[in-house]
Order: sequence, then C-alpha cells, then structure tokens
Amino acid sequence: MSKFRRSELQNFVDDGAKESPPVFVGRKDIFREISVKIRRTGERKVGIPGNTTVIQGAPGAGKSSILSYLEAQNTDYRAPKTFSVSSIELDQRFPDVLMAIGALGSTRKSKLKTLAVKTAKTVSGLALLDIIGQISMSLQDLKGLFKSCEIENVMSLHDAFPAEEWDTPVIVAVDEIQNLPEGKESKQAKFLQALHEATTKLPLALVVAGLGDTHSVIRSMGLTHGILPHSLGCFTADDISDLTHRWCDHFGIAIGSCRGEIDVLIAKTDGWPRHVHWAQQALAEALLVEGVDGLADRITDWALVYERSHQLRQGYYKTQFSAAMVSSRKLVGRVMLEVAKAGHDGAFFKHDQIVGLVEKFAEEGDEPGWRIPKPHDSFSYVTHLVHCGVLQQDTDTFSMTCPIPSFQRYIVEMGGFEVPLELELKSGS
Repeated sequence: MSKFRRSELQNFVDDGAKESPPVFVGRKDIFREISVKIRRTGERKVGIPGNTTVIQGAPGAGKSSILSYLEAQNTDYRAPKTFSVSSIELDQRFPDVLMAIGALGSTRKSKLKTLAVKTAKTVSGLALLDIIGQISMSLQDLKGLFKSCEIENVMSLHDAFPAEEWDTPVIVAVDEIQNLPEGKESKQAKFLQALHEATTKLPLALVVAGLGDTHSVIRSMGLTHGILPHSLGCFTADDISDLTHRWCDHFGIAIGSCRGEIDVLIAKTDGWPRHVHWAQQALAEALLVEGVDGLADRITDWALVYERSHQLRQGYYKTQFSAAMVSSRKLVGRVMLEVAKAGHDGAFFKHDQIVGLVEKFAEEGDEPGWRIPKPHDSFSYVTHLVHCGVLQQDTDTFSMTCPIPSFQRYIVEMGGFEVPLELELKSGS
C-alpha cells in the first residue's frame, strides 16, 4: 500500500471536474480504432483517406478526457504524437496550429526538435502553441529553415515540413467541434477535409470530438467518407470496479472494510463519468478530514458522503438545465416522459418523431411553460436539447434517448410530472 498522497488528493478536489482524470478506464473500442488507424498511417508514412475517428456525447461523458489521455502518450518518444486543439484555437491561431503539428511530426529540424522535446515534457498541445508564441518565431527567424516561410494552410504545411522529414505520425485531435461554423468553405472545414481525405500526403490521422450531433456537424463540413461515430455512454460495471480500485491506489487511500460503502456511493452515479467525479470528490473531501487521513474505515458518517455527492450532482443538473429549458419546463418534461415510457416498452423515437412530439405538446399546451422558447423552432429546440445532454442519438438505430437516467428524472420532475414507478428511472439520490 502506497503512502497517502494528501496534497495530490486535495488538488483533485480543488481542480474540479474539467481537469483530466488521474486514472483512466474504459473506452477500449475507441482506443483500439485510433491505434489501428495511426499505426497504419505510420507504416505507410502517409495519411489514409477516411482515417477519422468521431467521438460524440453529452456534456460530462468524458470526450475531453479521451483526448487528454491520447496526448499524455506524447511523453513516450516511441509512440505516435497527438496534438489536441480546441475549436477556438483552431479558429484564432490557425497558422500556429499548423506549425505545432509540423513541430511534433518533423523533429529533425533543430529549432523545432527543441520545441517538440519541451512539448513532450509538458504534454499539452496548447503548451506548444504557447512556446511558439513565447519565442516569437517570426518569418525572418524561419528563413532557411523552411522551404516556405508562410504556413497558412495545409499545402504550405507540406511545403514547410515535407513528408520525407517526418519522424512520427501525428494524431490531430479537435475538441468541441460543434462550435465550428457549419459549411464546407471555412478554413477550418477545408483543413478537416484535407486531413480526412488525406490530400496532405502527410502522416496525419484525425480525431474529432463534440456533442451529440457531432456527426451531422462534420457531414455539413464535407467529411462524408463513411465514418461511424462513437457515442459515449455510461461506464460499464467492470469499468467502475476497475476505476474504484485504481483511483484509491493512485492516491494511497486505504479502503479497509469500506469497499461496500464506496460501491454504494459510485452506484448512485449511473456510471456517468461526470457524476462519478462528483462521487469521488465527495469521498475525497471525507478522506481529507483531519484524523481520517486517507483511511476509509475512519469515516464515521457515510450518509453525509452520499448527500454531498447528491448535492454536487444537483448542481450539475442545474447548469445543464438551460434558460430555454426553464422557460419551457413543461414542454421538455412532457417530451422526456414520453421518451422514458417508449424506452420502457422497447420502442424508441427517431429525431423526426422527437420534433413531432415537441410540436404536438407545444400546440396542445396553453401556458408559457409549454411554448417553444424564442428564437428556437422545433428543430433547433431539439438540437439545443442534444447540446444540453438531454438527448443523444444511438449510432446503430438512430433512436433518441437520454444518456443520463437520473438527469431524465430531474427534467421530468422539473416539468411537474411524476415518473411512474415501473419506469425505474434512477434518481441518483
């Protein structure tokens, strides 16, 4: 048993749910796909058309954690490199993004080799962007180093970093892609098209992550070569068991005779990644109490731990229950009640049927809480619900369900409806 890592556990509490998890579990199918694609890219030393992995899911599903985990492998000099970039950075620092990608892949050039080494230590792709900015690599600095002094698009990236000079393939991972403008003509869309279709002739593979409608967003941007997105859901029971053991071991927590109490705590999360974090935070706070000092057997009131986890989940529900949903709480509550009933009977609504439910109940209702909030129409309202994590499309059946059962109950109850006992929606309480 390792020593209790108090300061690290305190940092876990202080840093919050947006920070990368200290222990990563699950999502093996996604990593298997990415691994095969980047391995083949490295073997062929050129991009392969269609080598794009799409990850979509509701807020809190763990999309950014997957990208962080990929980027953490940069510390292994033998592994392919990952450059993770947000949609905002791709928009505002596009030339720097291109240069950073080249710096990771083509490390034979002395100046950029230094940058790549620094990046491998700091891991973050954003750190590489900052390093480039800090040393002010002006066009004059780059003369003689590049065949072209201006890196403004994918073609000039190839001119500056020819394929034969690349030491390693690079995964370009774009997060929150739903924030990029739709359409095929923007610089970001053309960049993604070039990576997806492998027109760059560089050893690059693409990973994109975003909310539940990411697949439709990238199709609008011209990424049409057949790709089946991965829709993130809850952790499996095996994932949860593995996570509990490894998380406690990571922080030097002595479980003692309290594994049952911890399992009950985690079971209340539905296995939803963000909720699991809240449960871990509640447990961490109890373990940090003076006199407990990482020994779970010294926790005297587990009911308080459960209640603290519940409070944190409720806070999350409130942040996801948008202003538009507040003003239409009866409408969204009624829609989600119908979704729950259909799911219980083994019948699932498609996107157009959800739109139909919205229109039907909005027309029948005679109170403000039933109206589609402005400026939405029925279609954009359903898209809004997807972005809030209320609905997610299954990639196999195209059916729409709520990925978080306890959030579904919260929405139904906020609308003033009772959830029939036979639906067995988890309350998370």
